[in-house]
Amino acid sequence: MNLLASDFDNTLWFQDHMNKKDVEAIQSFQKKGHLFGVCTGRSLSGILRPSKPYSIEYDFYILLSGGLILNKDFQPILESQIPISLVKDIYELTEKQNITLVYNDVTYHLNSKFDDFIFDHEIHSFDEFPYPYVQAFSFHYQENEIDMAQIMTQKILNQYGEQIEAYQNNQHIDLAMKGCSKGHGIKIIQDYFQLSIDNIYGIGDNYNDLPMLDVIKHSYTFDYAPKEVKNHAQKVVSSLAQCIFDIEK
Repeated sequence: MNLLASDFDNTLWFQDHMNKKDVEAIQSFQKKGHLFGVCTGRSLSGILRPSKPYSIEYDFYILLSGGLILNKDFQPILESQIPISLVKDIYELTEKQNITLVYNDVTYHLNSKFDDFIFDHEIHSFDEFPYPYVQAFSFHYQENEIDMAQIMTQKILNQYGEQIEAYQNNQHIDLAMKGCSKGHGIKIIQDYFQLSIDNIYGIGDNYNDLPMLDVIKHSYTFDYAPKEVKNHAQKVVSSLAQCIFDIEK
């Protein structure tokens, strides 16, 4: 039995759709007895909502950049908690950049500037956030501000790197509890299913996927991925379906 962990955005999900060939390849892969799941910075609802029309049943969920890991029945394998006081400090460091807070699969957006950004609740101050912890949080820049996101990611790590993990994902910055990463999530899932690393495969397209690609023996990325990401992957493919076909060979 093999296991494939897939990034979501620009790997399986492209702006507003999944590719038919990718979905068919996933379903065929699972029918042959293999495992398929996501390894993403998104929350659970951020996966289930867009996936619903495609009838994909995931065997596991590595969510929030490894801050929350669930089995196929949505039972927690790992959960993390980040004190809201630390979130506030980093929010001030970014000069109050757009921020999304996630707890119990509910997203709260503070300082919303994007009309098309999807979230569950809009809040106007941290006083309106009802919990003392978050499971993860993210900062959001405009599409033409990727360089700014990169600079701020490094700034966060320089000042708070002993307490938090920060991963750039294009114009977004995903933050998780110290020690959490897509790579750590892979190790947790490997232990959960009691598989050899020889049977673990992973695919992703961006910088936040590097921790996953680096711990997996059979790692894949895309021909449109940044050069640095390609350098960390064992193979470069043009689609998720091509990755699955290669695994099955």
